[in-house]
Amino acid sequence: MKNRIVNYLVSEKGYTNLVLEEGWDRALELDRYVLTGKGNPSQHLSPVFKTKEMLDLLDWIRQYNANPKHKSKVRIIGMDIQSVNENVYNNIIEYVKRTNSKLVPRVEEKIKGLIPVTKDMSTFESLTKEEKEKYISDAKQISALLEENKSYLNGKSKEFAWIKQNARIIEQFTTMLTSPPDKPSDLYLKHDIAMYENAKWTEEHLGKTIVWGHNGHVSKTNMLPFIYPKVAGQHLAEYYGKQYVSIGTSVYEGQYNVKNSDGEFGPYGILKSDDPNSYNYIFGQVKKDQFFIDLRKANGVTKTWLNEQNPIFAGVTNEGPHIPKTVDISLGKAFDILVQIQKVSPSQLHQ
Repeated sequence: MKNRIVNYLVSEKGYTNLVLEEGWDRALELDRYVLTGKGNPSQHLSPVFKTKEMLDLLDWIRQYNANPKHKSKVRIIGMDIQSVNENVYNNIIEYVKRTNSKLVPRVEEKIKGLIPVTKDMSTFESLTKEEKEKYISDAKQISALLEENKSYLNGKSKEFAWIKQNARIIEQFTTMLTSPPDKPSDLYLKHDIAMYENAKWTEEHLGKTIVWGHNGHVSKTNMLPFIYPKVAGQHLAEYYGKQYVSIGTSVYEGQYNVKNSDGEFGPYGILKSDDPNSYNYIFGQVKKDQFFIDLRKANGVTKTWLNEQNPIFAGVTNEGPHIPKTVDISLGKAFDILVQIQKVSPSQLHQ
């Protein structure tokens, strides 16, 4: 379903960027693949996205970009910041080498300590407070060095803006992980602010943008207040107003991929909507296999009902005794459009 929507928006509506709820660093390699055909995208996708369906979509985009008739190429951007791999740092160093090699030693001095500690969240979280503060300072100084020397770094170019954004990713990651262990909400707040900033940067610098994420991250209201103080979709809705069109997904029954209580990711999720008050159940009574509804056009009693709080399947990627399967939301306030699929099967995991 999502593949078909992306295909339509690219082919018919001129969208040129697909922002995934995937790591910025991972998406750099996906972007290289769709632009050049080089690399193996399956090696760089996180477990949620490592599916036949996603690989099919990336292959379609690669073929679209390879067609000389398509002058505007589709880019793949990651808005998430779960890690900062070496490719992010390499982008910065290689650019500085090309444009102002005298600056390389100063940039490398800041980068060399950051590379091993930003490879994943647990490594950075294990550092002392003093060590974290040092690396945050180093990350900020990389951005500062680029800004202070931009007149010698072709600072008005699109490529310079791209390199500055790579440096910004390092800042976001290190700053996010200084949140106190007893205040996880602070980390989650910074996390979704970063995702919002990265999606916004893409739209402002690269053009028309599709944001692909879980319902709970793209909704215009907060579906998950027990985890996130404020989600990326709320920030996007506040900034873009009606220009931000949020599309939610609802299902009636079926299986889905999820991380179970043993930490294994696979087709362990089972859904059967049996609460007659839930949106999933009510839309499940429609005699269509799948359909979409423009919620913005609702009026009268329908609009009143859509603005009431009712349960909906949360669609989170983890299952456990303390993780709710449904949440209460006002559907008409959370999304502009709803896609309903009556019976779902899990995405096919790529081995």
